[in-house]
Amino acid sequence: MNNNDARFSALRQRVGGEREIMGYEMTFGMPKETMWHITPPNGTIRRVVSELEFALKLDDANDGKFTDDISAALDVAEKSLDRDGVLTFSACEETEKKLLPLEKAAKEYSLILCGHAHIDMNWMWGWNETVSAALATFRTMLDLMDEYPDFTFSQSQTSVYRLVEEYDPDMMKRIKARIDEGRWEITSTAWVETDKNMPSGESLLNTVKYTRDYLEKTWGVDPESLKIDFSPDTFGHSAHIPEIDSFAGIKYYYHCRGLDGDHILYRYKAPSGAEILMYREPYWYNSAITPHVGPGLIDLSRRMGGLKTGLIVYGVGNHGGGVTRRDIERAIEMKSWKIWPEVRFGTFREFFSIADKPEIREKLPVVDRELNFLFDGCYTTQSRIKRANRMTEAKLIEASSLSALGHDIFGARYNFKAYETGWRNTLFTHFHDILTGSCVQDSREYAMGLYQTAAAHAETEETLALRGLSEAVDSSMVELSDEEIKRGSQSEGAGAGFGVTSFAGVPNPERGVGLTRVFTLYNPAGTEREDVTELRIWDWTGDIRRLRVTDAEGKPLEFAVIDGSFQRYWDHQFNRLLVRVKLPAYGYTTVVVRQAEVEKYPYYYGGTHNVLSYENSYVLENEHIRAEFDQQTMSLVSLIDKKDGSEKINGNEFAGIVGIDTQLEGSSAWVIGKYHAVKPLTDIRRVDRFGFGGLRQGYRFDAGIYNSTVNCEITLDAGAKALNYHINVDWNETAGRFAPMLALRMPVGYAVSGYTRDVPMGVAMTGSENHDIPAQSYTAAIGGGSPLYLMTDSKYGYRAYDNTLTSTLINTAHNPDFDPERGRHEITIAVGIGVSCPRGMADISETFRFPVRYASTNPHKGALAPSGSLMTAETGSAKITSITLTDDGKLLVRLNELAGKNAEITLGLKNDVRDAALVDLSGHKTGDAAVSGKTVSFGVGPYRISSVEITLA
Repeated sequence: MNNNDARFSALRQRVGGEREIMGYEMTFGMPKETMWHITPPNGTIRRVVSELEFALKLDDANDGKFTDDISAALDVAEKSLDRDGVLTFSACEETEKKLLPLEKAAKEYSLILCGHAHIDMNWMWGWNETVSAALATFRTMLDLMDEYPDFTFSQSQTSVYRLVEEYDPDMMKRIKARIDEGRWEITSTAWVETDKNMPSGESLLNTVKYTRDYLEKTWGVDPESLKIDFSPDTFGHSAHIPEIDSFAGIKYYYHCRGLDGDHILYRYKAPSGAEILMYREPYWYNSAITPHVGPGLIDLSRRMGGLKTGLIVYGVGNHGGGVTRRDIERAIEMKSWKIWPEVRFGTFREFFSIADKPEIREKLPVVDRELNFLFDGCYTTQSRIKRANRMTEAKLIEASSLSALGHDIFGARYNFKAYETGWRNTLFTHFHDILTGSCVQDSREYAMGLYQTAAAHAETEETLALRGLSEAVDSSMVELSDEEIKRGSQSEGAGAGFGVTSFAGVPNPERGVGLTRVFTLYNPAGTEREDVTELRIWDWTGDIRRLRVTDAEGKPLEFAVIDGSFQRYWDHQFNRLLVRVKLPAYGYTTVVVRQAEVEKYPYYYGGTHNVLSYENSYVLENEHIRAEFDQQTMSLVSLIDKKDGSEKINGNEFAGIVGIDTQLEGSSAWVIGKYHAVKPLTDIRRVDRFGFGGLRQGYRFDAGIYNSTVNCEITLDAGAKALNYHINVDWNETAGRFAPMLALRMPVGYAVSGYTRDVPMGVAMTGSENHDIPAQSYTAAIGGGSPLYLMTDSKYGYRAYDNTLTSTLINTAHNPDFDPERGRHEITIAVGIGVSCPRGMADISETFRFPVRYASTNPHKGALAPSGSLMTAETGSAKITSITLTDDGKLLVRLNELAGKNAEITLGLKNDVRDAALVDLSGHKTGDAAVSGKTVSFGVGPYRISSVEITLA
């Protein structure tokens, strides 16, 4: 029986200064032996003991071929310890000689050492500290490079290269010199090491685009060389990440989190069939160079399809300064060891080029699911950041689409610099400890400033584009008398800055005068819609009773007045109107507000006050749904789909806003504690019903929960299939005996077979999970015909469990930020009846997230008809995700297919098309598109992302 392992274990325990490791230990920082003042063995003993350990693993991999050689080597070492009480130099030399038959087999293995510094962007600190840590770390690396000519260093995150350019241009020159030598490797394909669950699919593509643009223009880096998605600390991955990365030209992925099992090197396959080669770090990204890396390689080889080249990522992260002199010296020492893998300083690019061989790839396991779930608190914590991100992403996408479409139609400007700045700022906040909320107050404050700047750019560009559209639309058929203008008006310019608080809305000051006001309404969504839209008229001096709303031709439109009296804002007055309009995808229409003539002079009597008015039931109902509420608690007790009479709510359980006591122990920004008590919002203090014509009806109520207050409006619009909960919360909670949480809970009234939700560039299905899961905007309960769904304007965390849908609104984390949520919060949630197809749910989500916009104008001539569309889009099961311009002025439309089908796309432009082609993220042609006059046609494969580049005549 081979007992070499037992003999080696006993030997090691007899060697002074050696310590048996009882499990995996992190190796960064000061070694335990140093901390405990244990004198280590000398270098010769350390080498021989390490070689013996490696030899044992090598013998296992060779089916006992070297058992006798190892036994003979152990004989020498054991005799030395028995005779001298120590491994003498001569005994070490003789032991190593006995192992020489293993040298050739040992050198078939190799270790590529990649120095790295994991620098978190504003994790537990502010921006100035991030800059300081990054510059100090890079200076250390450059100094070590000067001293050690073979030492290489790899660094991710475009943001750190941008800060070097801004704060230390001299250092930039030194780094560029090392890049040119091939010793400083840029591993960045993202602005930061981004979260992969909450940024939109467009954000995950834009982080690659803006990274490559910047590194090429500023650092001279070939964008085609940037093929690695370096995301060591990301908290999970959508199943569509391989498709997103493949479309972006990324082939390889390095990570630590999100995968269970023992795979190290594997193929990650998206539903589209796209694959990327993944490496999951087995040690951690803050490792040190120790003798343990050698023996570990043998088993890792088995877990890497037989690849005999290992990857060691080493260096102290954040404020630790990166690679240390000790690491480099140890690596140099190991290069001379005989019974040891070949050791060399290298790069991630080198490792992946060796790993990406057909004979290796075909042996690797294929993973074809999402790599989740990890930290469920991160989908909700720091809710101000979550709201700002969702709104700012939408603003940038919305503004750029109108600017791009309007560029050739009515001369809209496309401000590349503004969009670049807006996206860069937003992408920075997607760092895996900022958007996730696992950060502190300084982090949040810096992020919120970036969001404000990004929103300012987006709002400015969209306002200009809306104004350009309104000026191009012909409204000359609307009469505005000179007398109205001459009479003088204070309305022009009223409303400056109104309606854009909390990152909602677009600047829309009044431009009309007199009693006749003209509005151009625009649909930023890629689907037709019929909506009830709110308009504001400023300083309108007419008789509100005689107010009428029509289209440009004078055809009456259904409307209602919200404010029967003036509302004041900075010495101007306004009234709000509701108007029901129908708009095509990317379409516009003209709406006219005027004062009607007196048909019959009125006479008024006093009202009646002798009849008691009281509701027997609290019901909101339109042509599609009927909702009923409990009169004491405002719990939704019934939601009926009138199409088939089906009940969507379990009325036996509370359905509404709840407080949840979660277990404090184990709770943090990262993790939501176990539910201990669910407390319905029952402290109702006031309930009022309201209605505006037949267009909107609702209930408004105030309530208390814990030490906080909730003001909620539940509304139902004409034609809608969803209730909108508009919630304002004054949250005054901190963690104490438990960590309080606020949520909206909807028990489902039918048997749920699964839950579907939108994820970046796709949809995902999950079973019942007793923890929060991430979604871009909605989660729907499948199983009862048309599904019940929850859809939020600013939340990412949902719980789909026990036949119940829950949206987590506020998570009162206490670590690392002690008080991240105190203050006022605005939240809108739709509780609706959806459709079973992913494209249909995407349309519902899009119209929810991209409301109808409008611009105030005056009657004038224009080249465009009063109503129309800037682009028609027949996209089947695919969905348009963005419309932009390329650097050379071509229209770029991106889509992704959602249902696993082949989608046929036809786009209709306003102007003739000269040429069109399918392209990847870098603009490389990937396929043809058919052109006929003003139309472009092409196909999109199942679950694929596709971009078409259109050259207009």
